[in-house]
Amino acid sequence: MKIIHATWEQRNLGVDCYEVVLEAGDTLDMLKEKAPEYETEYTIVKIPTGMPDISFYLQSEGYTFMEVITSCHHDSQLPVLTRIQQRMIDSVICEKMNDIDREQMFNEIRCGMFRDDRISLDPYFTQEQANNRYIGWISDEAARGSQLFKLVYKGETAGFFVLKNQGNRNYYVCIGGIYPNFQKFGFGFCMNYYEIYEGIKQNAKRIISSYSTNNRGASAIHLSIGYILDEQYYVFICHKQS
Repeated sequence: MKIIHATWEQRNLGVDCYEVVLEAGDTLDMLKEKAPEYETEYTIVKIPTGMPDISFYLQSEGYTFMEVITSCHHDSQLPVLTRIQQRMIDSVICEKMNDIDREQMFNEIRCGMFRDDRISLDPYFTQEQANNRYIGWISDEAARGSQLFKLVYKGETAGFFVLKNQGNRNYYVCIGGIYPNFQKFGFGFCMNYYEIYEGIKQNAKRIISSYSTNNRGASAIHLSIGYILDEQYYVFICHKQS
């Protein structure tokens, strides 16, 4: 069991936050015993599939189910594309961001480009708080050396993704998204393709990604482009007054 004091969420969301990640072998009694260490204003508990006793217990204690998170990986082999997919890829350019690009990305986020995440869907929080969380998250990743890429279509930036070097030739796609004006163009596929492409350029052995069931399209794209499912977690949250 991992218990993480997510201090950055005080800045992002204005609440004290702990995140609990259960692992194989953890039990309900262990979770109950550790409760004084993690229960706070905003508590997140992530449970591997196959622990129904813990799922029912959390709901009885006032926790709300928010999503399933799927972790997956790609073995750094570019997928074979259909003619239509190749035309889509050829129509989009992937480049590293500069400062102007970064500010445009933040403006797109401030306008609410992300609306399906568990913060945006939680009535306890505002959309502005959800937007601030993404901006804080990306800023932290950039400060730690993660690379920011943009997708360009006919001279206009259509989306972005963030690639993090985890060491041992493993690269993690922290976050990515397509800007609202381009969300009906099918560019989610292009984004996932270029995540793999840029990882291969940097000699990645494995590209790691994750997505939420709240984003139905992400599931289909990841599987279609050759990602292999690793783990799935049920995510429960609870709000308590300080």
